[in-house]
Parts: sequence; C-alpha cells; structure tokens
Amino acid sequence: MTAIFGAILPRFVLLIAWSNDQAYWGSVLGAPIWSLGGFLFFPWTTFVYGYVSPNGMSLLNWIFLAGAFLADLGTWGIGALAARKQAPSNFRF
Repeated sequence: MTAIFGAILPRFVLLIAWSNDQAYWGSVLGAPIWSLGGFLFFPWTTFVYGYVSPNGMSLLNWIFLAGAFLADLGTWGIGALAARKQAPSNFRF
C-alpha cells in the first residue's frame, strides 16, 4: 500500500497542478523534458521544487527538496525490496 501511495499520489498531484496552471510549471521547470523526467522518475522532488523554487532556494527549501528526493529514492527502494526473494524461515548460515 505504501508503494502505491508513493508511486501514484505525487504523479496525480503533478498532473492536476500542471493541468491547472501550465504556464507556471513551464516557467519553473523550463524544457518539457524536465517535466516529463520529473513526472516519471522523481515526482516528489519535482512537486516540491515547483512549490518552493519561486520563493528562492533558502536552506529550509533545500532541506525540503532533500526530503522529497529521499522519498523518491525510498519509493524506488521499496520496489527493489519487494522484488527480492526471501530466504526460507528454516535457513541457517
């Protein structure tokens, strides 16, 4: 459930935000390739960057951005852990 939340929610929010104000997101992210890359690979980071960058990047904003980046990495990590095979319970070293 956490993986679904981490994977779908930020993409949904980005899609809604972009559809409401395309000019804003185009000016914040620049080229459309950054929007697409952020949408596909780092949606939390893209969303937080779009939220905090207009005010300038202070130390607190960088901390928020680092937290969003860690959330994105965590989403990728959860998928890697789920794909890993578990050792049987009677396994001994």
